[in-house]
Amino acid sequence: MISYEIGHPSSALLHLIRSGLDLNTPKKLRFTPVFVYLEDQYHLTVNERQTAINKIIKETNSYNFDIKIVSFCDWVLTKEINLFQNTTFNIGDNDGDRLISCIKEKTPKTNRNEIFNILRRNALCHIAKKLDCKFIFTPEISIDIASNLLKNIALGKGAHVSVDTGFCDDRDDSISILRPLRMFDMKELAFYNVLHSLDPVTVRQPIVNNYSSVQELMKKFVTDLQEGYPATINTIIKIGDKLVTDKTTLRKCKLCEAVIPEPTGDLNSEESTKFSKLVSNRLPDHNLMAQTRYAEAYEEFSAKQDVPSDYCYSCSKISEYILSDDDVE
Repeated sequence: MISYEIGHPSSALLHLIRSGLDLNTPKKLRFTPVFVYLEDQYHLTVNERQTAINKIIKETNSYNFDIKIVSFCDWVLTKEINLFQNTTFNIGDNDGDRLISCIKEKTPKTNRNEIFNILRRNALCHIAKKLDCKFIFTPEISIDIASNLLKNIALGKGAHVSVDTGFCDDRDDSISILRPLRMFDMKELAFYNVLHSLDPVTVRQPIVNNYSSVQELMKKFVTDLQEGYPATINTIIKIGDKLVTDKTTLRKCKLCEAVIPEPTGDLNSEESTKFSKLVSNRLPDHNLMAQTRYAEAYEEFSAKQDVPSDYCYSCSKISEYILSDDDVE
């Protein structure tokens, strides 16, 4: 299954797949692609969204491919996958408001973006299972990978870097998400499209405040750094490739489905922060020795940690903003 997204990367990926399936290609691809467009352009008007869908259908049909359209809003609210083809897709003029209604009103933009990013990934996996596909191609490029890596570190998802930014995301037991364009930048793909006379689908972009969320801030930081130091993005990606996830644990996060590290004898960074907060809020008993006070504090802390959480550290911070538990399934 190929996830189509508006822009140069998807158009280049579409052309690469068509070329790989061509009989004249020496190394022909051995799979049958299924294209899916998860419609979520809620900053556009209804007419603009319909025009974009018509252009996407026209582009995929020009390569003799069909594309299935799924409403992201409907999936989040109902968990039902309705696959539309051609122009049978019905656009709701209040889809954006309906989508926002599943989270609390005063949710910070960083948490809102992270929730929708996770739900989008979960939606693609559910669609792939319904279509009986074992692999998903996504058009993420190098700037996306580098900014996501730094964003993960900032949001406490360092343990999940390998699955969120690596070539293969295999956290799901039956579906693998592959990122074939992760080492390409936008300029390379734009030149590829120009050289092959491709006309990518474009839409009006939303006005974004680069300082309104961690996601936007990290993308701006990486982009600005890349302008002065051209090896920045490649260096970040190569460092991320060296990070691995411990897959021996059987516990998975209820929201993002990433593994939850098993507790060890030593405190990790998350536990150290919680323990420091506990000690800071305790009234010290100076009649006891320092070692005894530490032992009592650690015993109290360990008692609270005995109850396992259904969420990883990062998702435990954003799950409270989701109004219904059904939205995390």
